[in-house]
Amino acid sequence: MELNLEADAQSEHSAVNVRAGIAGLRLMMRVGRYVLPAELSVTTLTHDTRGVHMSRLVNAAQSNTDAPHVEEALRGIVRDVNRTQKGAVAAARFSYPFKDVFASVEIRLQRNAFTYIFRAPGITACPCSKKMAGVGHMQRAWLVVAMNSRSFVDIEEQVVKMLACFSAETTAMMKRADEATRVIESQQNPKFVEDVVRDAARRFPQAFYIEARSEESIHMHDAVAVMDRRAPR
Repeated sequence: MELNLEADAQSEHSAVNVRAGIAGLRLMMRVGRYVLPAELSVTTLTHDTRGVHMSRLVNAAQSNTDAPHVEEALRGIVRDVNRTQKGAVAAARFSYPFKDVFASVEIRLQRNAFTYIFRAPGITACPCSKKMAGVGHMQRAWLVVAMNSRSFVDIEEQVVKMLACFSAETTAMMKRADEATRVIESQQNPKFVEDVVRDAARRFPQAFYIEARSEESIHMHDAVAVMDRRAPR
């Protein structure tokens, strides 16, 4: 079969415009002092054509993997895509190392505004069992905070504030005395998931979504609490 390398099905006309692109592109990003494995998605608009040229989106992503900040890398991707296919949106997901925690971070750039979604682990101790039995059952919990911003957000600063919302922080390496100290710390600061969300709402007044989930240690379910400032109460 003879190849027709001039064929361009993507440029064929279509009266129905959609947003399309690539998702789940894994690559290494050099960001400041870190080299991070990241997962990128890049989409744009078809603009009366049948499809987008996805190889251009991959090239834009691969050409912008070295930047002082993830946000600058996303700006570079959007800039490169918009040269030929306007309407680009780019997002990156990665794990950010801080102390013994790897916080999950997603940054999305659309129309010169960033959306940040952070997820970090901690410990909660139950106030109810603490009040009844003197000991609050403990479990690992997760906090999600989402916010919009026109400017860069300091990731480490957000993670520090998130960890302060729990009864105590998780730590990888602890001797017995350290474990005992951490348990006492948790018991002295018992929190429901509702309390974690309230504390996060106070520390993150700009957040549009906050969620806390506790992987319950004595129940067959998780406990969850949500504050969505976009939804009617």
